[in-house]
Amino acid sequence: MRTDDLTPPRIISYDEEMKLIVEAIKKYGPKNISAISRTTGLPAETIRYRIKNQLKEMGIRFHVSINYLKLGLVRSWLFLDFSLQVTKIIPEILDLLAKRGYLTYYARVIPHGYYIAIPTIPYSALEKYKNFLDELVRLDILKEYRMTDLQYLKHLSLRSEFYDFTTRTWNIPWSKLEYEAREAPAQIQMDYSRVPIDKIDLLILKEFQINASQSLSSISKKINVPEKQVRYHYKKHIEEGRIIENYIVRWQADRYHLTNKYLMACFLEFSDLTKSDVSYINSILERLPFTWMIGVSVDRTKLISQISMPVSQYYDAFTFLADKLYMFKGRFKLHIIDYQKAEAYTIPYESFNDNIGWFTNLDEVAELFREKVKASFLSHMMDYVEK
Repeated sequence: MRTDDLTPPRIISYDEEMKLIVEAIKKYGPKNISAISRTTGLPAETIRYRIKNQLKEMGIRFHVSINYLKLGLVRSWLFLDFSLQVTKIIPEILDLLAKRGYLTYYARVIPHGYYIAIPTIPYSALEKYKNFLDELVRLDILKEYRMTDLQYLKHLSLRSEFYDFTTRTWNIPWSKLEYEAREAPAQIQMDYSRVPIDKIDLLILKEFQINASQSLSSISKKINVPEKQVRYHYKKHIEEGRIIENYIVRWQADRYHLTNKYLMACFLEFSDLTKSDVSYINSILERLPFTWMIGVSVDRTKLISQISMPVSQYYDAFTFLADKLYMFKGRFKLHIIDYQKAEAYTIPYESFNDNIGWFTNLDEVAELFREKVKASFLSHMMDYVEK
């Protein structure tokens, strides 16, 4: 008998277990327990408990990254500066835009008070959308806006090697990170091929955006569609059409960080770039463990990036960026986000009809805004008179 055969297998630590699970989730998604078990060698029940309870407590969430281009949708970067007269009803305006105006993200920028947003718009409606925003300026709802269509938008996951799951703290060797040898980011290539979709597909995608851990049987009950039909749509339309690009795992702050406001979120906006500038900035931001998203404009002259981190890490993170991106100091803006006045929405399924596809009623939305402003003004005048 060989002495090697008597050597007991190494018992891996809790932190190593969690890292294995997180990396497997990125590949297979959080609901494919059997695949995660095969890859990690961990029991299915252990994995299920870690995902459902422990990762959730740490503030780690799972999302699906959707190829919107395959659905006929384009994402845009939007700067919105609202007029003073609508200050009190800005949340109502943004909520209505999310329901009927293709808005999928917004956030207030502090201390300036303007908003940045990301609408997800049908190709056919891009010009109408800009006309709609022009109308909001004419109505004095917006002071100004700037809109940039994005060709490329990539979501990044938690880099588990820098997170200690035992102590629930970040441990980043910043001096080594500067010289980290990582694979060069893949060339920016987008798949513009359209796939046939219907309302059931969008409802399934919406549910996975809300919670990528849920089962198809659970989704069936929520959208009130027979499970057999849901499974068919998921396999034939979503899987075979490759509408879901990958699974994203993110640290989104645990209860301690959120309660004590120990979180910093921001966007970086780079302008007047060359093609080589875009590649370089992209490579640096992919190294940063707190980068959530990188987007590039259609003309490749603008790059935006979303970053979220514990306040305790902001000095080292921004020092790292300052050292690597100092040559762009005149060509970028920092938008610090009020994360308590930020909202992400799912795919705009309300604006899709099986008979006509994506539709827009932006004239009606503008009229609704006009009425809201009028009602708000009258209410303000009544308050003034009573005083």
